[in-house]
Amino acid sequence: MKRILFLILVLFVAGACLDDKTNTDYRDINNFDDKWKITGIEQVYSLFPGESVTLTPEVRLSIDSLNPDVEGHWILGDTEVATGPSYTFKATEYGDYKLTFLATDKKTGVSFPAETEFRVAPQYKLGWLFLSRTASGNSRLSLLAGRKMSVTYMNGNYQRTRDSLVYTGFYTNLGESLGSGPIKLVEEFAYQENSNVPLTSEIMVLQESGPIELGGYELDFTGNPLNEFTGEAPRQKIKDAALSWSSKWLQTEDNLLYYSVARVTSDLHSGRYSDDPAFNGAKYKTLVEVMKSGGYYAPKFFLAIDETNTMWALIDNGSEKYNSNGLVDPLNSIGSRARLINNSAGTFDMSLFNNFTGRYIKHVLVNTDDYFLSLIERDGKYLWHKYALDFPYRYTTGDDVKVESSETGELAAEMFTNFKDAAFVYGYYGNWEWLFVASGNKLYGTAMDWNEPQQNSKEIFSASADIVSVKARYFGNSMANEEGCMYIHLGVLLTNGTFLVLEVNYEADAFTVKKIYEENLKQLDPEIIDIVDMIHKYGSGGNFDGYLN
Repeated sequence: MKRILFLILVLFVAGACLDDKTNTDYRDINNFDDKWKITGIEQVYSLFPGESVTLTPEVRLSIDSLNPDVEGHWILGDTEVATGPSYTFKATEYGDYKLTFLATDKKTGVSFPAETEFRVAPQYKLGWLFLSRTASGNSRLSLLAGRKMSVTYMNGNYQRTRDSLVYTGFYTNLGESLGSGPIKLVEEFAYQENSNVPLTSEIMVLQESGPIELGGYELDFTGNPLNEFTGEAPRQKIKDAALSWSSKWLQTEDNLLYYSVARVTSDLHSGRYSDDPAFNGAKYKTLVEVMKSGGYYAPKFFLAIDETNTMWALIDNGSEKYNSNGLVDPLNSIGSRARLINNSAGTFDMSLFNNFTGRYIKHVLVNTDDYFLSLIERDGKYLWHKYALDFPYRYTTGDDVKVESSETGELAAEMFTNFKDAAFVYGYYGNWEWLFVASGNKLYGTAMDWNEPQQNSKEIFSASADIVSVKARYFGNSMANEEGCMYIHLGVLLTNGTFLVLEVNYEADAFTVKKIYEENLKQLDPEIIDIVDMIHKYGSGGNFDGYLN
């Protein structure tokens, strides 16, 4: 690229010197002033493999503006790939490609450049993924695919460009080797210390016929967890899983846990499950979803709640060995469990963690390792419980994990009259802490103020049918809509099979909601009789932090 720009500069200087011999007033020269312009080329094009885009730019020079006599050169990376007024780019392999168009004025030899970028991404990487049951009881996958696009908008007197997620349409009957009796979807991520390494996610499809795992780019079959046991696999069906790049935990129908320790960070199937139930057959009724995509700074444990309503930390403190090409060092404690105890001052109400006598309503995913959040009912009140655990940097098997912080506050009872689901958004850069609760067909929103004794909730949306599930997709500081306003996406699934995407913003102490997509999955695919689960498919661990890649 430096060589190309140098050639442009040489041509410009040579052309200027040539014209200087015949034009002493410089007025009739096509030159680099504010009157030359190349239009018809966007800054970024986002493509799926198999798609193509044809560019036919218009060139206006300072003199020959209506009929410029120019020659076009097209340079992809450092290689000239075509000449002429048009060029067609065909997307084949994943990656980012830089294209330079040089319009060379035949009169002077001066070249005028324009650049663009082609982003070629997997068709099934980003979006909303659905697990459904057909009339015959088979599992079926559907996806509302998302495409990373650049949006240009005005911010005062300045033109800005931000990334945005645009939905391109539904794809149904996806995936390979699906079974029957669908239960749940869980996404896991390979460890990605270098953002330039194109490591994909994987999807575990839990089913009565047995779980399978699919690649996050093509949704192709990558493995069967029941074939990854050192001995005999459990006969009870797998109903839930907690997955990370260094370990996997499977929960059976009878509440037993089985775990596997990975050997390589880039291969999510490199480990093997023990055929003995963990912890001498101790039973756990709930696995709490935590942020599981990060490296050294993410939580080093999963949370699990046993049959006495006591919370435990399942240790997940694998690390990548130095200069080992991704080899995992399990630190001799991965796969063990830790009791939660009070801090040294004994300042916290441990009845919220041990033998809890209230009711867990929802453990909402907080896309950060700063804290956890549970919605609970206790003594006739609906509460939020915000808590953090002090996990030591060097954990030793048998150590307890201290509670670092724990506080509760009241939520409006109207949000739980006919509770369906809840979602939470933690914004790294915008200081967003928003709670959304679905009750019947109504969606409530709360901008959390942890210092208030009771949160101020407001109804922000009313659906045409009862809500089954609501999930949040957080966007970081690089995201904006066409007005330049920061926003998130809420995915809302209704009982009649309708799926909505809501664009939600918070300004002047109020939520604004705009419906940007609607589709009925049962009408789209008449074989679907029940939508069992939906998740936002992040496609990459980095997307948990509010990015698009």
